[in-house]
Amino acid sequence: MRRCHMLLAFALLLAAAATPASGDARLQEIMRNKLSNTQVLLKAIVTNDYKEVDRAAGALNRISEMEIVSWQNPPKPQYTEQAMLFMASIDDLRAAAARHDMVAVGDAYSSLVSTCVHCHAYIRDARVASSILTLPPQR
Repeated sequence: MRRCHMLLAFALLLAAAATPASGDARLQEIMRNKLSNTQVLLKAIVTNDYKEVDRAAGALNRISEMEIVSWQNPPKPQYTEQAMLFMASIDDLRAAAARHDMVAVGDAYSSLVSTCVHCHAYIRDARVASSILTLPPQR
């Protein structure tokens, strides 16, 4: 898990130095891939397929690393916190799958979904605040 966090920190540093990806279209593609893998993950959980849980969690991990590098330049601290929680949930999923502990897998999946909800709320709130700040003054 520590290795994953070190890789994430490195990816965040790269994000600060990199130019942003092609905007919303790229981010939407990444989010669709995350959703698709999360659905595969849920199917693997309800069918007790530990190998598929690990595979889908690994795919989510790779997708998230790409997202972190391409999304913001530099990443905002609130987003970084949400990304770290998401990555920790993935680590927990993979560890629980390796132990064949379906209760822990389910708990980690719930945590993962919770991070999605919180991050999307953060993004919506940030966009609303940004649009309010850029509105022309009322006369």
